[in-house]
Amino acid sequence: MLVRKMEMTVSEDIFLALNEKPDDFLKDIKIFAAIKFFEIGKLSLGKAAELAEMSKLDFMELLSRHKISVYNYAPEELNDDLSNIQKARKL
Repeated sequence: MLVRKMEMTVSEDIFLALNEKPDDFLKDIKIFAAIKFFEIGKLSLGKAAELAEMSKLDFMELLSRHKISVYNYAPEELNDDLSNIQKARKL
């Protein structure tokens, strides 16, 4: 797997305002980015967990705590799936 090192410039005032150390800040940035990229559909669950440096299960629990569904269904897709399940039960 190829990896890319990135650099980020952050004012010391930000660390003071957040009362965080740079390493903790970077960890939070990765987690927040992973959550948002998953939420908007830019990363799969597995890739978002990888970005957050978490297992899939731990990332799923994190999403749950943030009230974000692991299932990215559009309302129409969910209705279609539920309808298909009901039809299958009648067979």
